[in-house]
Amino acid sequence: MNPPSAGGLGGQDQAAGGRGGGVEPDRILIKVLTFNRPKPLKRLLNSLSEADFRGDVADVEIWVDGPRGGKSTPDRDEVISFARRFKWPYGKVAVTVRDENVGLVGNWLGCWSDVDPDDFRTAVLILEDDMEVSPLFWRWLKQAWGKYALRSDLAGVSLQHQHTRSSDGSSAFHVSNGDAPYLYKIPGSWGFSPHPKAWRSFLDWQKEKAGAGYEPNTLQFQGRDVITTKWWKDMRGQGKDPRMWTQWYMT
Repeated sequence: MNPPSAGGLGGQDQAAGGRGGGVEPDRILIKVLTFNRPKPLKRLLNSLSEADFRGDVADVEIWVDGPRGGKSTPDRDEVISFARRFKWPYGKVAVTVRDENVGLVGNWLGCWSDVDPDDFRTAVLILEDDMEVSPLFWRWLKQAWGKYALRSDLAGVSLQHQHTRSSDGSSAFHVSNGDAPYLYKIPGSWGFSPHPKAWRSFLDWQKEKAGAGYEPNTLQFQGRDVITTKWWKDMRGQGKDPRMWTQWYMT
């Protein structure tokens, strides 16, 4: 589910379909994915420090990817040093430094492998290190889960106002619905809070399919490849590794 372009959960609710309901979380676990960009990491953590958590517990996990070629760099070393010195007043901080490089997809899939599919009291938010959050982000996320957590057709809640049109990749996509939240099949990865049941099922399925050599390159709409499928095929055609966990998640 994507947020409105402005405002909160008011207006005519385009995500409400009479299914499920919500459970409002009273704790948030923020998982920060990082590697070798100290300045963006500092900016993100500073923005998180200025957020209003409304008295709720907010724990932070910082996941530092392993070095490429087995040797670290000064920028990565600075990231590790800053993460370990980071002071956080809202809860606990844990830093995981990987020994091996798993890449962006590996960091996404590995940061919440112990997901409890029945825990709706804790909202998990995954942030890449080049993000910033609004001081009010937790108000939006808390309310969203409070209204929609029990929906069976919900894969997660995004802090990102979706702008990508799935048919051709145009960034001019806009939903005109009175600034209400809405459902959309392309995950908004810029601040994504996965649904625990959906994420547990996804991790199990993805591990099985990837182990069998499956490629998520068949996603279509009205008989034509959606833009993410085109991107995947283009990168494979160039001999590159498509770093797109979202394509797996949509499939």
